[in-house]
Amino acid sequence: MNFPTSIWTRILQVRKDPEGVKDLVVRRYRPAVYEFARKRGLSHEDAEDVAQEVFLRVCAEGFLERADRQRGKFRALLLAVSRHVIASHQRRTLAARRDRRREVALEDFEFPADIPPDGDFDLAWAKNLAQLAMERLKGKPSLDLLLARMEGATAKELAARVGKTEHAVETALYRVKESLRREIERLVAEYSNEADVDDELGAILKYL
Repeated sequence: MNFPTSIWTRILQVRKDPEGVKDLVVRRYRPAVYEFARKRGLSHEDAEDVAQEVFLRVCAEGFLERADRQRGKFRALLLAVSRHVIASHQRRTLAARRDRRREVALEDFEFPADIPPDGDFDLAWAKNLAQLAMERLKGKPSLDLLLARMEGATAKELAARVGKTEHAVETALYRVKESLRREIERLVAEYSNEADVDDELGAILKYL
């Protein structure tokens, strides 16, 4: 695989382009943190608050640079910070304090050497990667076939819809699935060390 510029390379540019780096991190990974918070029983509004808080802290001055100590473990890092923020959030009575900034101290946050996996977080992460990959394939005609197939349409129904044979539809679906997998592999490679990509793909693709 041709490995692109990794998320860690971009993170190390935080001093030169702080807003660009923060935008990249938040734009790509915020949906996974939000869904994880929802899985933990938070309301839509509270999950939005938690996701915002996680990235306010992760993108705070110095934090991403310190995170470089955990190269190759970006997903695990976000899991650890998300757990930390959610636990703090759940300990507080938020109703009367929603408009006040909640201080979730991460200045002394220790990056765990070993972070146990979490199925809910991994599922949210995988779904977000799939969505990002689909956005990269936007415009491919066969992507519409795949989306319809995922919604329950049969190959026969799709063939009638597009005026092609079932075999042609199945071939198109196979090819777009392979394209989707390659895009997911690229996304994984962008936040992992080269040596960790295969393990990371194994951890993610089983949810897809």
